[in-house]
Amino acid sequence: MRPIIILTIVGLISASLLALVDDITRDPIAKAKELMERRAIEEVFPFPLDSLRTVTEGETSFFEACDNEGRLKGIAVKTSTEKGYSGKIEIILAVQPDHTIIDYKVIYTNETPGLGDKISKPKFREQFKGKSLEGPIWKVNKDGGFVDELTAATISSRAITDAVHRGLEHINQQYPNTAEQ
Repeated sequence: MRPIIILTIVGLISASLLALVDDITRDPIAKAKELMERRAIEEVFPFPLDSLRTVTEGETSFFEACDNEGRLKGIAVKTSTEKGYSGKIEIILAVQPDHTIIDYKVIYTNETPGLGDKISKPKFREQFKGKSLEGPIWKVNKDGGFVDELTAATISSRAITDAVHRGLEHINQQYPNTAEQ
C-alpha cells in the first residue's frame, strides 16, 4: 500500500508543477509568437509600415499596411497548409492592393533541413512575386503549373504553392473590391 501512496503523491506533485510551468510560460510564449509574426509581416512588405491594422475573420488574420493618410499600401494574411512532407507549413503572404504577390515568409515548418526547407529561400520565393490568382496554373511544373519545384522536395514545393494559393483566395474573399480601386 505504501508504494501506491508514494506514487500518487509524486504524480500529484508532478502534475501540479507541470500546470504551474504551463501557466507561467503561456503568456511569454504567446507574446514571442506575436513578435515573430510582426517581424515576418515587416519583412514581407518592401516599404516601412506607417500603420498596420489587424482584421480577424473567423480563424484568418489579415494585416492591412497603410500609409500616413490611411491609404492601403498592401495586405498580408497568415495562412497554412497541411500538405507539407512533414505536416503543417504556416506562412505570412503579402500582396499589393491589386492582389499581386509581394512576397511570403515561412513562419513555421518541419520540412527536411537542406531539402524542403528551401521553400523559404529567396531564389525559390522569387517565382511567386507579381503573380495573382488570375493567369498562372497554381501547381508545380511536374503537374503542369508555373512553379519550379525543388529537386528532391516536390512535396514541399506543392505544399508552399498550396499555402500561397490559399492565402490569395482568403485575400480575394475578404477584399473583393481592392483590385478595382
